[in-house]
Amino acid sequence: MTGYNLKTESGRLSFQPERDYKGKILFFSFLSVVIFVITPMLNLYRDTFWGVMAIGFVTTLTALYDFIFHFNVTYIFDQYTGQVYKKIPGLLTRKIMAFEDVYILHVQEDGLLHYALSHKQNKFGKSFAISQAFGSSRKSQIRQAAFETEVLAEIEKIIHRSK
Repeated sequence: MTGYNLKTESGRLSFQPERDYKGKILFFSFLSVVIFVITPMLNLYRDTFWGVMAIGFVTTLTALYDFIFHFNVTYIFDQYTGQVYKKIPGLLTRKIMAFEDVYILHVQEDGLLHYALSHKQNKFGKSFAISQAFGSSRKSQIRQAAFETEVLAEIEKIIHRSK
């Protein structure tokens, strides 16, 4: 599934659940470029100039944060080690849990459904979102059905195959 960058290779399943941040990152990047290019050309008061530049700085930080900590986050299900890993490219790869502890949770927040990985012993404790939020619109229901049939089915297949 291209929306989740799903890859299955030699006993490893990897996917990126938050690829929907692309639009937000592009918007904030465009906004910060516009602010940093246009603002110096305007004849603004000193305080206004620095206020607008601060907004540009915040939009740049927002785009950078979302790119590093949301957009590129990859979950790896390694069948040979029986572990689930969370990888932030270039920064860290950490072990989240063993396959025996994996519980796939349906989380309902603000009227939106998303899927999360949680520990069997503490299902409603710390969890890791593995899907985008799905609403009640027709387009969202199509995305949810695609996630369930392509990504969720592969996750369950690789977890149950290792048992």
